[in-house]
Amino acid sequence: MAGNVWNGELLLDDFMARLPLAQTTVDLDVERRGEPGLLARLLHDSATRVMFVDRGAVAVPRQEVTAAPAALDCADDPAAPRPDAVAPQDMLELATLSVVALHGDVDRLAPYVIYLGTERASVGNAGSCAGAEIGDAAASYVALDVSRAFRASVDLGVSRDAFGWVELRSFAPCASARDAGLATSAVAVAMWHDQQRCCPFCGAPVSPTLGGWAQTCTNPDDADRLLFPRIEPAIITAIVDDADRILLQNNSAWRERFFSVSAGFVEAGESLEHAVRREAHEEVGVELDTVGYRGSQPWPFPASIMLGFRAHACTTDIRVDHNEVASARWFSRDELVQAVASGEVELPGRASIARHLIEEWFGASLP
Repeated sequence: MAGNVWNGELLLDDFMARLPLAQTTVDLDVERRGEPGLLARLLHDSATRVMFVDRGAVAVPRQEVTAAPAALDCADDPAAPRPDAVAPQDMLELATLSVVALHGDVDRLAPYVIYLGTERASVGNAGSCAGAEIGDAAASYVALDVSRAFRASVDLGVSRDAFGWVELRSFAPCASARDAGLATSAVAVAMWHDQQRCCPFCGAPVSPTLGGWAQTCTNPDDADRLLFPRIEPAIITAIVDDADRILLQNNSAWRERFFSVSAGFVEAGESLEHAVRREAHEEVGVELDTVGYRGSQPWPFPASIMLGFRAHACTTDIRVDHNEVASARWFSRDELVQAVASGEVELPGRASIARHLIEEWFGASLP
């Protein structure tokens, strides 16, 4: 199909292919997750590659951490990631080790490991990790959840200080599709385990199962209950008018100069299209007619799926709610370029679908 690419699992159009957090080349191998003793076997298989995740950050080779300044930590400003002016510009890759490089009792690591899937590759392929002697065999990937293992006082088998650590929103735009996909899955599942430590039904502690992708309740009276990660759908919309201007807004929780497109969570019993129109009306007082779907992107901060749209405004008078939204403006392409160049406006980072919705309207990459 013209303009589309095959990424190993999904047929993606050009827009989707540009979303860093939506990429993957790894077979998730879902059918194996329920195999008894799967993680223990993987931790004794020399072909298994181990990556490391700590909440929203992933490990990279230590020498690469200089390309990702500490200022990129988004923990203090989750609504508005840091400007790309200080983001890594060079390619980054995950730090992965063979399980044979882990010292100590690897069986104790199984409860803190997430099975990410398999990939068939040859030594020397672009993006393959140095030292990975996997030939044409299928390499299995697992993520070791450092934060949970640390809380349980479990020896990781390797020093955390042996790696550099980069936040996912800074890592993904600089990574291969394989590494971006592995990192996104690892961060999403690890953050869920970190935040859901007890059964939401009875309050008993939970235990990981299905290769780390689910939990079971440890309450004997509730032992058959399976718990899966909760995913919260949110819509995000590039709104344009008859003059082909784009509407950007600054939300009250953001830095004063940071502008992005309309977004919000989908309410119970609501269609996606209704959520698009409702958010535009509630936040900026603009009415929409046509609404078109563009693509989706995981946003594991902590548990969202962003559903991207482009919509046409049939009214242009802006009436911000001054509660969630502090200000909003229509921009022509020239006006946006000037505002960004002068520092008057900061745009979303390269990892976000918001940035790509804006650039799709603009017709090129923005500085």
